[in-house]
Amino acid sequence: MRSNPIFQILVLMAIFIVAFVLEIMPFPTGFQGFRPSWVILVLIYWTLALPNKISVGTAFVAGIVWDLVLGSVLGVHSIVLSIAIYFVAKYHLILRNLSLWLQSILVMLYIIAIKFAIFFVELLIHSADFNPQALLGAVVSGVLWPWIFLLMRQIRRSLGLR
Repeated sequence: MRSNPIFQILVLMAIFIVAFVLEIMPFPTGFQGFRPSWVILVLIYWTLALPNKISVGTAFVAGIVWDLVLGSVLGVHSIVLSIAIYFVAKYHLILRNLSLWLQSILVMLYIIAIKFAIFFVELLIHSADFNPQALLGAVVSGVLWPWIFLLMRQIRRSLGLR
């Protein structure tokens, strides 16, 4: 049952659905800047763990869904996530061998770069304002990375996802 490809796809879809729910979950007004980037964290982990199954195409679909969920211009998140996940997939062998804390710092910097890229694309499309509190969410995401990594690895190993 666990080696069934349909089961594996359903498990991965369920994990991404949970990430999207966490992404749109309401936060208190003063703490909006501390919201972690759940979709990016999950996407980075699964790209590192299963680069042959989760890669640029999955990032593109996740970006389209993210645009639909947030109500933003269609394609902004998908193009930025596709380009970002391309580099994670390309260098996954190097990134997997780094320590969790070094990965955490790289994830933090990577999320900052993704947020700036999304802002830049939205600025080109229409006048957008940059919220500097969004950088705090990248710091929180970097701090959460080791625990997200260990949780996702436990899920992957217990369900036999390969």
